[in-house]
Amino acid sequence: MKNKLGAILILTSIVAISILIVVLPTFFTKGISRVSLNKEITLPLILNDEKDIKILFFGYSGCSDVCTPRLNSLAAFYSGLDESTQKRVGVEFIDISMPFDKTLPQRFAEYFNKEFKGIYLDKKVLYTYTRVFEIYFSKSLLDEMKYDHTSNIYLLKKSSNKKELRFIYSSFPYDFKQINRDIQELIDE
Repeated sequence: MKNKLGAILILTSIVAISILIVVLPTFFTKGISRVSLNKEITLPLILNDEKDIKILFFGYSGCSDVCTPRLNSLAAFYSGLDESTQKRVGVEFIDISMPFDKTLPQRFAEYFNKEFKGIYLDKKVLYTYTRVFEIYFSKSLLDEMKYDHTSNIYLLKKSSNKKELRFIYSSFPYDFKQINRDIQELIDE
């Protein structure tokens, strides 16, 4: 009886803490699925081309149950952007699995849209990037070929002298109307 009561108390505490972590930020942001911030990013591979706005997604090549639906939705959204917006906005897929074939992330990203970039990072660089973006990932306990991972998308902007993480979107399906408004706001700055 004491063990059951203790287990229930622990479970209740975990649920309460989880609710605080998820619900409390909504009082300071525009919603549970979007966080607005201005965090400077100094990572060299981010925003290092002609595009001044990037959408980042961390996942792994071949991920069918998490990455594929999200990248499909990103591809549909990106294809719906007008040409002038597409010239300024890029989508990058960063592979957390460090595959043996370094071309796999690019091929996986291009499967969804030819304009998408797939990025391979070695272990040390990958851990630096995942710490900065606070990405959780680990080998799945149920299938050693899969990873459990964060599935947020990140919206970044490059200005003349800095790179900033501006928005994080965490709930799927993503609110692409809001993401489009955020992109237009960044373009108009």
